[in-house]
Amino acid sequence: MEKKKDTRSIIVIVVGVIVYFICSMIQSKLARPVSAGGGAPTVGNNPMAGVISQIQVVVTVVMVLFAHKKGYITSMVLNGVNTLFTLVVRMILAHNTKAMPGLFVTLISMGIATVIYFYTNKTEKMNEELQTSYQEAIEKNRIIEEQNETMRYLAYYDRLTSMPNRQSFLEKLEKQIKQSGDCVVIYVDMDDFRRINDNYGHIVGDELLKQYAEKIQKYCGDNGFAAKIGGDEFGIILGSGMTNEAIFQYAAGISSIFSEPIAMGDNVYTVAASYGAASFPENAMTAEDLFRCAETAMFNAKESGKNQLCFFTGQIK
Repeated sequence: MEKKKDTRSIIVIVVGVIVYFICSMIQSKLARPVSAGGGAPTVGNNPMAGVISQIQVVVTVVMVLFAHKKGYITSMVLNGVNTLFTLVVRMILAHNTKAMPGLFVTLISMGIATVIYFYTNKTEKMNEELQTSYQEAIEKNRIIEEQNETMRYLAYYDRLTSMPNRQSFLEKLEKQIKQSGDCVVIYVDMDDFRRINDNYGHIVGDELLKQYAEKIQKYCGDNGFAAKIGGDEFGIILGSGMTNEAIFQYAAGISSIFSEPIAMGDNVYTVAASYGAASFPENAMTAEDLFRCAETAMFNAKESGKNQLCFFTGQIK
């Protein structure tokens, strides 16, 4: 783009210089003394001289507008030389004051060129500043959009495992209830997971959680919705038509995930979990109550010896 503009500027300058010199030659020819009736030579006021001067003004303006700085410098040189030539040769040496209008035209041309150049230069700077401000605004909007996307992601997904979080789980549960009117919640809480963090450090604990989260999501697939609803707690939503036996078998599959050893470094880790199950509409009439019923059933499983499934029976704790 810049190369194309430079080429255009050079063409404008070359053509402008040629036209300006042609006009100057014509003016010189028109300004030559002529003899009237054999008398002394005189310098006439040819009407074409004014037209030629106006053409030079137009050439000056065109060069400044289309060639910018290069055109401005060229036009100032051309008009400056023309001014000196008119002043010295046509006026001082020839003792001719009738060339004074031509002198004023070249001076005015230089003034017009200067005004146009500085105005266009200022306009270009303003346009550049506006363009820069526009690009900065676009960049700020992009950053804001990315931040909003990050905030939305953090609002609905767990940062460690990338699983849906508690908020996402409750909204999904409420939607499931409205759409199908029949569903099951399994609340999973890993047993004594704190000892992993205490004995081996949080780095090991976090890595185990990520691996278990991946396995649970893979196990649930399209048949269930899995989420990380707490530090070492997971929630699963199952669709309609689940019997207690089917729920028990499903929980047994999750239990096999935790009982499978995971090797990390020189150590092998195995954990267990307690499970609570609650059904809609048998145990609760709202998503929040159904969630709390499953949580209560999980606490009952822990109190009954851990590493087992309990169905909700009784009242919410």
